Amino acid sequence: MNQWLKRSVHLLFISRARASIQQINSYPRKLSTGYNKGVIPMRNTALTSTYVNGFDSNGTLTAQSLSKAHRKPFRGVACGVLVAIGIALLLPYEAGSTNLQDISMTPKQYAYYSLGDVKQYKCIAALYGKESAWNPKAVNGSHAGIPQGRSKWLLTATPIQQVEWGLRYIKHRYSTPCKAYDHWKAKGWH
Repeated sequence: MNQWLKRSVHLLFISRARASIQQINSYPRKLSTGYNKGVIPMRNTALTSTYVNGFDSNGTLTAQSLSKAHRKPFRGVACGVLVAIGIALLLPYEAGSTNLQDISMTPKQYAYYSLGDVKQYKCIAALYGKESAWNPKAVNGSHAGIPQGRSKWLLTATPIQQVEWGLRYIKHRYSTPCKAYDHWKAKGWH
């Protein structure tokens, strides 16, 4: 698991814990006996120190009461854990790799992942759909690959490398895929 994902999961745990602590501290607790009879605010320092200082040596939460007063905050923490696990499962394992040969995504998935913007992805998808139909072996005269660039290197590059090359070219020349697509619609080339 890459460092960014570990850090994100850790920050998610901390933020969920702080929200749970605030929720715990806002609930009044009734004391039915003793000289402090009445309603007082409840404090839970075990939960605070466990989350702020991290997990204990076994990787589990300790010193937590399972009384009814604590069930609701635990549900909130459990929801946070499930969200973190869901995010971790949805992210591709190879997403942290800097070697384009190691990435096992389709060219379209890689373009979407690289751009991170649906609007820009739609423009690049339309542009490359018209230019090469996303075929990495497409050749049109001296132009080759998915981006139909004028480079002999594109004939031997992987589909992911071709998309990366095309995105760099578009960024350098047009700044965004939508501007490149607008140019293609006006002139028939980009």
